[in-house]
Amino acid sequence: MKKFDKLDKIKMARRVALTLAALCALVMFAACKHPTNDGGSGAPEKKMVRIVKGSFEMGSTDSNADSDEQPVHTVILTKDFLMSNHEVTQDEWVAVFGAENNPSDCTGDDLPVENVNWYMAIAYCNKLSIKEGLTPCYSVKKSGSEIEWVSLKFEDIPTSIDNDWNTTVCDFTKNGYRLPTEAEWEYAARGTLTDTDKRVWAGTTTKAKVSYYIWTEVAQPYPVMTKRPNSNGLYDMSGNVSEWCWDWYGDYPTTDITDPKGAGSSSAKHVRRGGSAYDTVDACAVSVRDYYYSQPEFRNGACGFRVVRTVTE
Repeated sequence: MKKFDKLDKIKMARRVALTLAALCALVMFAACKHPTNDGGSGAPEKKMVRIVKGSFEMGSTDSNADSDEQPVHTVILTKDFLMSNHEVTQDEWVAVFGAENNPSDCTGDDLPVENVNWYMAIAYCNKLSIKEGLTPCYSVKKSGSEIEWVSLKFEDIPTSIDNDWNTTVCDFTKNGYRLPTEAEWEYAARGTLTDTDKRVWAGTTTKAKVSYYIWTEVAQPYPVMTKRPNSNGLYDMSGNVSEWCWDWYGDYPTTDITDPKGAGSSSAKHVRRGGSAYDTVDACAVSVRDYYYSQPEFRNGACGFRVVRTVTE
C-alpha cells in the first residue's frame, strides 16, 4: 500500500499551484491578456500524429522525482496509436457541444478548453467519434441502460461523483476517439528523450531551454502550438493545461508490463499528466503524475485534455 506520510517538494508545489488556480478561476476571464482568435480563423486544425508502437522505461529516479514515479519499469506498447498534436481547443469543443457550453475560464478559439472534468472529456470523445462517423470507444450505463450519446446534452454530464460513470468501459479495439492511457501519454511525450535518471520535459532535458517548449509559471493558459513541439511533433505536452488520462491512479508495477491501462476504479482518482501553466517547471516533467486533484468530477482552469485513436487497420 502506498504511504503518503510526506509530500515532496514537487507535489507540494503543485498542490499550492492548483489551489491558486481554483481561486483564480473567479477572475480568470479578466486576466486573459494574450492574443486570441475569437473569430475562429486562427484556431488550428486537428492533426493526428502516428505514434509507432514500442517499449520504453517509464518513470524517473531523478532526485526531484516523487515516490509514485517509481519504480522505473519497462512498458511495452503493442499497437500504434494516433495522438492529436495539440490539446483540444475551445473551437473544437464548441463544434461538439455548442458555444453556450464552453466551460473555460479563459476564452478564445485557439486556447485549450479547460475547466473540464474527466466525465466531460469522455463524453466529448464519444460525441466527436459519432460526429466523424467513427465507432465510439466508451460505454456508460445509466440505471442499467446505455447512454444515448447522440442526444446527450452537456448539462447531463456529471459535475459531482457519479458511480455509473465511474464504471465506464473502454473498448480499445474501436477506431473512435479516446483519452490516452498514462503509458501512451508518457511514451508520446518523451519521444526520443529516454532518460530516467534526470528530469525530462516534452522537447528537452535542459532546464534552461524549457521556455522554448513549455508554458509554465505564467498563471494562465496560452494558445496551443505557440511553443516548439517535441520530437514526435506534439505541442504542449508539458505545461499549458494538465491533461486527463484514461487510467485510474495506482502504484506502478515492479516488473515489465504490456499495454497497461491503470488501476481499478476503487482508487477514486484518475491521473492527469504534463502539468500546467500554473505549475512549477519541475511539476511539468513528463514522468510526474498528478493525482491530488484528479477525482473524475474535479475541474478547474488547469484541467484539459487531448485525444488519441487506436490504429485499427
